[in-house]
Amino acid sequence: MKISPVDPPISLRKKRKKTDRERNADALYAEQLLYRTYLNDHPGIPKLPDRACGEDKGYRFLVMERLGRTLDDALSDQGTISHATAARIAHELLDVLQYLHTKNILFVDVKPANFMLNRVNESRVYCVDFGISDRYVTAAGKHKEYRIGAIVGTPTFLSLNCHEGATPSRRDDIEGLLYVIIYLMRGNLPWQKATSDQEGARMKRSIPLQKLCESLPQEWTGLLQQSRACAFEDKPDYDSYRKTFRKLAGEFKPGDPIVWNTSKNRDPVMIKSVARATSDASSPPRKRAAGKRVPVKQTKAKQSNAKKSLKEAKKDTIKTSKKTSGRKRMTAKKN
Repeated sequence: MKISPVDPPISLRKKRKKTDRERNADALYAEQLLYRTYLNDHPGIPKLPDRACGEDKGYRFLVMERLGRTLDDALSDQGTISHATAARIAHELLDVLQYLHTKNILFVDVKPANFMLNRVNESRVYCVDFGISDRYVTAAGKHKEYRIGAIVGTPTFLSLNCHEGATPSRRDDIEGLLYVIIYLMRGNLPWQKATSDQEGARMKRSIPLQKLCESLPQEWTGLLQQSRACAFEDKPDYDSYRKTFRKLAGEFKPGDPIVWNTSKNRDPVMIKSVARATSDASSPPRKRAAGKRVPVKQTKAKQSNAKKSLKEAKKDTIKTSKKTSGRKRMTAKKN
């Protein structure tokens, strides 16, 4: 259940800005309309009862299907997850995000606290909390324009573009999902140590993807490269992501319980990093302020530069590894 206080009604003659309480109450009502109008036919989205939204004793409430733990809770309780389990969760959540995108809706606030498990046998992952979800298509049927403004969402799991203030689009939901899954496998993300949004964005841009995924199957580096190379208005290649997730997940059937590590196998160092991460992962998301329009040509040029930098980073990595191996051979000969 979600609740928000409601301010008492005032005279319609008085014009003033809405309070935060009023805006939150309005957002709660808008969220239940979103559930009922667009999100009522996917198994990965919680169901609403007949009288889901109402007011009582000065509060507006929204009641939905009762679920179990969040992915944040599962990580805190039982530690990092296996590569196969991570890929299975990614496979399920990709399906939900693709469904949202077919409805012209972006999830936006992609983070572990907004993904919940069913209560019975934890065999399915649900997307919850559409409070800052947005449409990426205008009333005229055109893709929204690219703008730069305040960041929207939870910084740790934002795509690189959104962390720098860009308008979110479909590609950003996918990149955010990849960060969530990598976080569940690693127990942390390097930029969680940042002391500001700007520093976090710099770290996210400068840390090589190979280093971020060095302890993971190499496919995760490729998936991140693919998501970052996607242009603002492009439709993500869902089938390509799905195929890779399925390969990494191995054999599983819908309805099979998700396999977690036991708490006895947890790493004490990882436990501390999870405790630090949880406060950020479950914190209120940032909401958008007005932004300025940026020409599409400029965004395409920026995207092209990103592709070039990824190729150059890959070449540098190969050169470094060759130099290192050459030094080892020379040392061996001297000995």
